[in-house]
Amino acid sequence: MNTALEEINELLQKGRDLVVATIIDHHGSTPRTSGSKMIVLADGSIYGTIGGGAVEGNVIKLATQLFSTQGALIAHYDLSDSDHAGGMDLICGGRIQILLEHVPVSDTNRELYRSAVEMIRNGHSFLWKARITAHDGRWRVERKIETEAELKPSGRAASSVQESADVVNLVEPFSPADPVYIIGGGHVSKALALLAQQVGFRTLVFDDREEFANEQRFPGADEIHVSPGYENLFGSFLINRSSSIVIVTRGHHFDRQVLAQALRTKAGYIGMIGSRRKRETIFRQLVEKGFSASALEQIHCPIGISIDAETPAEIGVSVVAELIQQRAQRRQHG
Repeated sequence: MNTALEEINELLQKGRDLVVATIIDHHGSTPRTSGSKMIVLADGSIYGTIGGGAVEGNVIKLATQLFSTQGALIAHYDLSDSDHAGGMDLICGGRIQILLEHVPVSDTNRELYRSAVEMIRNGHSFLWKARITAHDGRWRVERKIETEAELKPSGRAASSVQESADVVNLVEPFSPADPVYIIGGGHVSKALALLAQQVGFRTLVFDDREEFANEQRFPGADEIHVSPGYENLFGSFLINRSSSIVIVTRGHHFDRQVLAQALRTKAGYIGMIGSRRKRETIFRQLVEKGFSASALEQIHCPIGISIDAETPAEIGVSVVAELIQQRAQRRQHG
């Protein structure tokens, strides 16, 4: 999983300056919401998106000009204005405000972004603050990191912007990505891990066989663990409401063993691959071992959104869709 800040850090460390376009405020129907970022390079190539279409094209044009003028600018787009929207082929109906910020290569910027990335990777939450001031008709951005102990582990505080005539204060919360623990290293897990990375989950993969738990099989996974017998899987991890556990081992015995361990955690999502018949069999065995029926009600099995998935890739899409849905619900309800 590569966040916008990680991408910016990598580019700066390679000696490439860039422009960051950030949606700092939005109202009504818009393609992307506040906090969405896009990185623009001097040749017009981009990383990420702020929604595509004519607005994004216009922002890229403005961004490339900043490599000459430097500094920053704030662009406003009223998608409900018939003249403005019609001229840009826009029909969303909302309003967005976008900060375009030239980030030159410097020791200060390299250290700032390196520190931000280290905090994310080490599991720390922080506030990414910007003081944007106007000088002689041009904007200048001063960035700093402020730790915020009260941010929840899943970092669900909203971005905020405060404006006056010549000063804009922007606060963006950053927190570690929600982790998904993928238990089993088979075909479904390969597809699942790749998709989960692409949509912003921290991926941890476990299998009891080294030939199924390695970087070659799971490139880009945040962590890969060989766990003989799938014993004591979660003892060294902090499992909380932002955590998801997906059980896709190679057999009923291991699925039941892992599920019993998962039920003793505080995971916000627990899913197990299998049919309804398999679920009934394993659930009955767990009740016999002392687990309550109410505890078993939280298990998602069959796993994933119902889309008649058959292939490993289709099942991966189905499961990740459910993970996204559950993550959104957690964020909405705090």
